[in-house]
Amino acid sequence: MAEEERPLFEQVFGEDLFDDDGRREPAVLDAEAMFAEGLAASVGVLVDSGVRQPRFDGDASELPAEVCWTLQELVAAPHVTEKSRKHWAVVQQYEDVLRSRLSELNLILEVNREHRYAFTRQAFDPSPHSRAILRSKTLSLAASALALYLYQQYVMSPDEPVVETADMIDHMMAYKPSGDTDEAGFLKKVRTAITALDDAAIIKPVRGADRYIIYPVITSILTAEQVDALTDKYQAIAGGQVRGSDAEQEPADD
Repeated sequence: MAEEERPLFEQVFGEDLFDDDGRREPAVLDAEAMFAEGLAASVGVLVDSGVRQPRFDGDASELPAEVCWTLQELVAAPHVTEKSRKHWAVVQQYEDVLRSRLSELNLILEVNREHRYAFTRQAFDPSPHSRAILRSKTLSLAASALALYLYQQYVMSPDEPVVETADMIDHMMAYKPSGDTDEAGFLKKVRTAITALDDAAIIKPVRGADRYIIYPVITSILTAEQVDALTDKYQAIAGGQVRGSDAEQEPADD
């Protein structure tokens, strides 16, 4: 798998609120710094571990095909949620197996049963022989400010985590410097922040509507400590006590 195909959920927040030079920074999401009645109802259709059929000529895996496909999804996709019933059921039934196989690739499986999602993050292996499977990227302070807003919206309404584009724009307008008369330019930067969160698979556009679904993985991107620290920082910026451009953007860790 090419490294550029998938973002890593380990967030590094930049310092420049609206650092937009036209480049699309690769997004790093940091977790420093997604039961009805009975088992079947809670985890979906369980995998039949009977006679295994090879998926292709030369298939040497001993795992059921469904487990192999879920393993691939955990590596290639940003996250797996309960919306993908097959994959989510397999994650719960074969969590230990998946965790072991991912560990072989220096990947750590994160499973959140409360919000029903799972994703992988890159482990730190100091060996010079180690390879990074997942790419990382840095979100601008503008995008992280928007992520904080989305986190708050998700916590308030986890069953209907939908946000209007206009509401995101209105929220970000609070950070517009009083002396900035280029409203069109500011709006462009806000939309760039929205696009960055879409690219990082934190939100997903609703087809045919100017709205976005907030993925539950937002609860892992921001810890309680980060929420408090970022809230203080953004309140200071909105109040004019600190300018978003006072600090330079920190380089991303590749």
